[in-house]
Amino acid sequence: MRALGRDASTANYVTLAKEHAALGEPANVLRVCREGLELHPESAELQRLAQLARELHQEQRLQELHRELESAPRSAVFRELCELLLENGDAQPALEAASRWRTLTDDPESVYYVAAAHAEFFFDGRRSRDGLLAFQLAGESAKQLPKDKRPLRLQFEIARRCGAWEDARKSLARLLELMPGNPLLEARFRRVLSNCAHSKPLPRALTEVERSGRFVDDEPEETGSFDRESLRPTLKKLAARPEVHVAFFLRGNTALVQGAHGPTADRTARAVREVLQVSRSSARRMALGRAIEIRAEGSFGALVLKPGKLGTAAVWASQIPRGGVEDLMDELNGEISPGAAA
Repeated sequence: MRALGRDASTANYVTLAKEHAALGEPANVLRVCREGLELHPESAELQRLAQLARELHQEQRLQELHRELESAPRSAVFRELCELLLENGDAQPALEAASRWRTLTDDPESVYYVAAAHAEFFFDGRRSRDGLLAFQLAGESAKQLPKDKRPLRLQFEIARRCGAWEDARKSLARLLELMPGNPLLEARFRRVLSNCAHSKPLPRALTEVERSGRFVDDEPEETGSFDRESLRPTLKKLAARPEVHVAFFLRGNTALVQGAHGPTADRTARAVREVLQVSRSSARRMALGRAIEIRAEGSFGALVLKPGKLGTAAVWASQIPRGGVEDLMDELNGEISPGAAA
């Protein structure tokens, strides 16, 4: 502390933060890191320590909340627990906590958190049943909590992202009743109203999201021509490589597979597409930008996906692709011209 008083350098802030970390004081670590980052916002070490402190502080608080619920279950504790879990993207534990809350207390607010957990499942996995259940539960919550804006906002977000503009309009109209004259809501209402001519019924809109794996506000699908027959020779070359078990090319709801056949090919392609969709969703949630390469390694070998201009090339291989395999994947997804990988 004295050294920091004499010299407010990055190194001294890091030293003090680590001293608090050694004492098991994540709140103090976070306080020191925040102060240091105001003076040294470019410090990667302070950013790293702050993130670790946040995670540790949240983990400690989660443990405290679970202990409180064991001794005296009550709505205030359930509410904070659900908020923390949803903030961390832990939808399944949040659903379990909200469902227990609903069973034990019959608090109408618990219905909103059950809806919010199902909405997270929908936003991540694009399954229509999750989206529909979240929308219906949010509607039930809105009836039980007529002055609460959160259920209506949740309904609006679900409807907007899948293109059910009429349902989005209704949610916004009810929000405007609670917040009359709000300029942001009024601007959104005008935009949504202009889209209502192209609205889809909510169940159909949710089904289309599940089928395509895309929300209406997703980045545009990769551009460029899509000629299956022109891609097959390169796909066959890729699958013929000794380290490659199965080769894939994905674009929208279409998948070309080489190296697997029949139902096995269909199941494998669906699984690979889900990896791509979840990875893109996670990248959006973390503001990481567009995915360049996605890898999963284990005893099974390696699964590698490379999104590009024309689509996404993917391989299940015995090892991480190198050299010629990478070139063929780049050729498939439009990153290099045909023939360059020969």
